[in-house]
Amino acid sequence: MEKVSNIKKYLFISVKPEFANKIIAKEKCIELRKIKPHVKAGDYIIIYASSPIKCVVGFGKIKQIIETTPAEMWSNYSEYLGIDELRFLNYYNRRNRAIGIEIETIKSVTPINLINLKKIDANFHPPQVYRYITNEQICETITKFLSVKQL
Repeated sequence: MEKVSNIKKYLFISVKPEFANKIIAKEKCIELRKIKPHVKAGDYIIIYASSPIKCVVGFGKIKQIIETTPAEMWSNYSEYLGIDELRFLNYYNRRNRAIGIEIETIKSVTPINLINLKKIDANFHPPQVYRYITNEQICETITKFLSVKQL
C-alpha cells in the first residue's frame, strides 16, 4: 500500500511584477512555467514579485498542476493566463510541453521586501524558477520576521 503524505509543500516562485499584480488581483489564476514543480492540489504557493519590486506579495493555495501542449494550454485556458497570445507563443517557442500552476485561492500579504528577507536569512536569494520551503522554514521565517519588524 502506498503511503500518502498529508504534509503540505510550499512552492516559492518568482514572478514578474506585472504578473504578480494580476495574480493578486485574480485576473490571472494560472501561472505558466516550463518546468513542472513537484507539488499537488492543496499545497501552498508564495508569490515573490521580482525586480524592481523585490517583495513577497502573496500567499495562496494550488488547485492543480496542468501539463499539456502549448496549443492545448492556449486553447483551453487562455482567458486565465493573464498574457497575450504573442507573448505566450514566444515563451513556449519550440517547446512541446506547457505547465500551468492553477491557483485556487490567493491573498495579498503586507509586502516583505528583499532587505527584510535577507535580515531573516542572510543567505536568502529569490528563486530563479522556484524553490520549496518546509513547514519549519515557514515557522522560523515568521518568528524572525515578527522580531525584525519590532526592531
